[in-house]
Amino acid sequence: MRALFLAAFVLLFLFHLECFAGEAEAEKKKWWEKREAMEDLYFPHKAHMEALKERGDPCLSCHPFLKNTITDTKTVDELNVILNEPLEAICHSCHVDELTAPSECTLCHKRPETIWPDNHNFDYTSNHGGDAILGSSDCARCHISPSFCTDCHFSRDDSRAPVHGLGYGGGHGIDARISPGRCGKCHNMMFCSDCHRAVR
Repeated sequence: MRALFLAAFVLLFLFHLECFAGEAEAEKKKWWEKREAMEDLYFPHKAHMEALKERGDPCLSCHPFLKNTITDTKTVDELNVILNEPLEAICHSCHVDELTAPSECTLCHKRPETIWPDNHNFDYTSNHGGDAILGSSDCARCHISPSFCTDCHFSRDDSRAPVHGLGYGGGHGIDARISPGRCGKCHNMMFCSDCHRAVR
């Protein structure tokens, strides 16, 4: 009986040491390594740290609030998660505005539909024209490549729903004379010259 009790004690002691070693190993990780994956956003700190070393302190490139106030990483770890994570504007400064980093949304956002604007509902592709005319700069925040528009709008032989109503080709000259700049939002001069050849 005593041997059984001793064996159980040794097993429990070894199990406790194993757990303690695992906790100690986790404690060795830096605070950002513990939070590599979040529910929607994947943020690879290691890749960013390497890319940003040439800018000086790689942490301060994305977390500028640390510059004047906090120097102790333990304090940073205890901060609210919202303060601890880079803000959209910081990410977008490289990935959208300057395009000094890849701009594919799915590199970081596992489910891009969670970052779509509220108006991007099930039939938005059929009704986006008004928004595009009024605020094309808003569209360009996410749809960076011009081909995002032209892939559909310059595919005249495509079976997708046309942008202009049936018979629009016969009366488009009126709109073109009233507001030629509006046509130019989607069409370039070559688009017109496909049909309108200069007669001399």
